[in-house]
Amino acid sequence: MFPILSLRICRPVFKLLFFVVCLAWNMPLTHAQSCWLEVNGKQIVNTTTGQNVILRSVGLGNWALQEGYMLHPQNCQGCPPGPQWQMKKIYYDEGQTPGQVEDFYRQWRDNFITKADIDYIASLGFNSVRLPMHYELFLSSAQRAIRNNVINNINFGHDIYKDSLRSWYDNNQLFNDPGLEGFRMIDNLLSWCKDNGMYIILDLHAAPGGQGADKNIADIFHDNNLWLYPVFQDVTDRLWDRISQRYLNEPAIAFYDLINEPNQVPGGGQAIHALLQRLITTVRNNGDNHMIMVEGNGWGNNYDYLEPFTFSPNWGLVYNAHRYWIDEADDWVADPNPNQINRMANLVNFRNTHNVPVWVGETGENNNQWLRQNIEKLDAEGIGWCHWTYKRFDVAENAALMRIGGNYPTDGASVMAGVLESIKFENCIPNTNTIAAVTQDLPAPGTSICGPGNSPELPVGQVVWLRGNNGKYVSSENGQSAMMCNRDSAGDWEVFTLVGTADGKVALRGSNNQYVSSENGESPMLCNRTSIGGWEAFEWLPQPDGTVALRGFNGMYVSSENGEDPMLCNRPSVGAWEKFEFGLVSSGTEGMGILIEANPENTRELLLKVYPNPVADGSLFIGMEKEHEDITASLFTIEGRQVMTRKLRGDTSDMKLQLPGTVRKGIYILKLNTASGNFSRKIMVQ
Repeated sequence: MFPILSLRICRPVFKLLFFVVCLAWNMPLTHAQSCWLEVNGKQIVNTTTGQNVILRSVGLGNWALQEGYMLHPQNCQGCPPGPQWQMKKIYYDEGQTPGQVEDFYRQWRDNFITKADIDYIASLGFNSVRLPMHYELFLSSAQRAIRNNVINNINFGHDIYKDSLRSWYDNNQLFNDPGLEGFRMIDNLLSWCKDNGMYIILDLHAAPGGQGADKNIADIFHDNNLWLYPVFQDVTDRLWDRISQRYLNEPAIAFYDLINEPNQVPGGGQAIHALLQRLITTVRNNGDNHMIMVEGNGWGNNYDYLEPFTFSPNWGLVYNAHRYWIDEADDWVADPNPNQINRMANLVNFRNTHNVPVWVGETGENNNQWLRQNIEKLDAEGIGWCHWTYKRFDVAENAALMRIGGNYPTDGASVMAGVLESIKFENCIPNTNTIAAVTQDLPAPGTSICGPGNSPELPVGQVVWLRGNNGKYVSSENGQSAMMCNRDSAGDWEVFTLVGTADGKVALRGSNNQYVSSENGESPMLCNRTSIGGWEAFEWLPQPDGTVALRGFNGMYVSSENGEDPMLCNRPSVGAWEKFEFGLVSSGTEGMGILIEANPENTRELLLKVYPNPVADGSLFIGMEKEHEDITASLFTIEGRQVMTRKLRGDTSDMKLQLPGTVRKGIYILKLNTASGNFSRKIMVQ
């Protein structure tokens, strides 16, 4: 173990000491260090670059822990809705032995989530997944068998199990085997996510004893035993101690979600605080610097007695809200209790008041219109979120990203083999309308550069222009025709968002929200693909002269064709036409305070001037030279989200544009539409 890692020191001092020791030993700051996330005021940021990272995630519900309502079609009459143990009891009652049921659940875990599922989630643009964990998977098979005995003897069997837990805890017989099922699942998921440059949130979804009275979400035998019997808190503390010791050096884990959705807790926030303080202390005493998520009472939404100033140490904390079925009209009407934070008004105010990041750990289970407006609100405030859930059983589209058809677990033992087939990735059906509602503005900004994925030199998540050897800009042609490298200036069609893919490659997304395709070198390149496949992924290869070359799936290089013909990806080597200069639209170094020319095919001479730039007081002017024309001005974030549109009358040479008060500091794209042409300007708001 690296000796500094065991020191109980604050995060800033730890970072400084680690950096100094690296220099003293002539150690490079490795690729792994560039992945770490940390809290910086109200933001989650990349530790190395300081860049804000918005975690947009998918919850992997039903994998390690079944919730009854997701095991059968919606509105199913007579279907058992209860916790996982009741599902097991159905199998027992139909003659299955405990060994057969255990084998079924092992195969379930092997089939329900695989690398193919994570690859697919990454292809949709998400940069993280949340793993809802069941503590029983960290028990040995013999220990889990004693827990399963409770199913057929709910009272006496439970007393035996509690006594066994106390004995195992006192004799240090819990969570010691590195091959335990829970660790195996985390390790597999880490490997798959790092292949895709993604983060993981570890979520203790089913805590020992049960964290509330909602049996369904945590496989609970008896209500609130976590809060009523000290042994369950001891076991919870031991579990997080072991998880922390095992993964404290793993940067692909974004944070620990210590206890999911405490609800109807005896003693309320004060009881929750006592346990969370114990868990935080345990994690920090291991020298573990991962961020830690705090969840309050009321299914993770109420923070009475749980404010940041009540914890010590309190650095690295992230606060949670779960947002389901909040009426749009109520969202900006503050709850009278400022610590009840599932409404947008309270969520934002809590973040600002306490200077801590907030993250919506679950949201979804609604119609697509609600899903869309909910995400737009969160994105507008720079708040990350996790869609619940990835896949569930149903006969028609639902609010999950995927649905599972065929046999249902609730149909009993006779269909167990069929269920194990239907849950596989290749047999699941995408809920296309839900996916469209949830992924409109993905990929997430601040995409991870973890694992063998994108190198720090690759500006993933940034908006760039590409300029060929002929001095002309590459144009997407808005996906309407083959791409060309013949534009004199960089407007809407000449900028691309770089999207990280597996194995360090990159996809280019145009302003039309479509991806550039190499067409495998068989025909001219197009920017009209809705998802990222092999033909849409390119190697980003820096050249000695500071330019970059792009190599496609076919092993051939992209050529500008010197702007004389449509672009092709069919060159076996890099020459002048296969090199491109590039610049970051979001860097603030290109195009500030200069005139922008009309598109070259436009014969009318129209020059526009936007000033002051940077914008200091929320207002700017658009100067029109030669002619006066009406303008429609639209403001977009660098990720492509529209935050404003205004119509301006061209009756003066300098038209004032007042930005809304909701526009925060940062880099934006100002798009100007006139009768003479469409133009784009990059502006900085201070």
